[in-house]
Amino acid sequence: MNRVILNVDTGIDDAFAMILLKQYNITPEFIVASSGNSLLENTYRNTAGVAKLLDFDCPVYHGSARPLIKPHYYENFHGDKGLGTYEFNDPVQEKDHHNGIIKMYEALKREKHTIICTSPLTSLGILMRLDNSIKENIEQIIIMGGAFGITPYGKGNMGNAEFNIFYDPEAAKIVMEEDINETIVPLDVTMNRELAIKSIPPSSSGSPLEDFIHKTTKFMIEEHGTFEMHDPIAVFSFIEPDAFKFVNGEITVKPDGSTEFIEKRDGKKRIATGINPQAYRKGLVNRIYGNLA
Repeated sequence: MNRVILNVDTGIDDAFAMILLKQYNITPEFIVASSGNSLLENTYRNTAGVAKLLDFDCPVYHGSARPLIKPHYYENFHGDKGLGTYEFNDPVQEKDHHNGIIKMYEALKREKHTIICTSPLTSLGILMRLDNSIKENIEQIIIMGGAFGITPYGKGNMGNAEFNIFYDPEAAKIVMEEDINETIVPLDVTMNRELAIKSIPPSSSGSPLEDFIHKTTKFMIEEHGTFEMHDPIAVFSFIEPDAFKFVNGEITVKPDGSTEFIEKRDGKKRIATGINPQAYRKGLVNRIYGNLA
């Protein structure tokens, strides 16, 4: 696999996406934490804390602090600070002084990378506007976002829109309508309740990672009834693309964050429409939960 840059807004399911990468021994070159699920100060602290928990040997940089145009939107879905009731014992307080958007620009000037984005697309939208020529070194972008109505699950969770696109539709329009190879994993796949985690893993006196998995899963199920693995499924599409069904085409992003798709065989946008449930269980759920499940 080529070099990977990870853009997150950590967020419980972003944290689990990071855990899945670790389970497959994939370490990003660096991680960019942007606002989205919570304020930037929270998403940065959460991202740095999870990276330390996983022994990721890579920098964590701060990205965008708010959408391009509209104010920051915060729904408290992942708890006050983004990780439910979980707090790190020694949270990282200081941001790395380097800006993650500039770091992405510098990395893409040097060589090709894949970007995995489980956050709103603000940081990538700014990146595209810095220098459009850097897209030549973007191997592909993996995006968790959108709701296209291709499957019965492809309905918005923010009106007709999916949260990551709703949060910053202007940035999403820049990125999703750019001439770049993109794999989009939308609610059409991730909102399938048959894939959701429905039971709380038993409490463990084992590792700090097991404690984190137990407490954050417990929060999501107690608060929302199930834990939908949106971001880990997007990461899994990078790890095991053969486990998915895709259609190719073109995407339009509307001002309200809703998304439309036109199927075209030679389109550079590849939308996930299904996932093999056995591969999902074996390659994602069991990899994360192991003997806790």
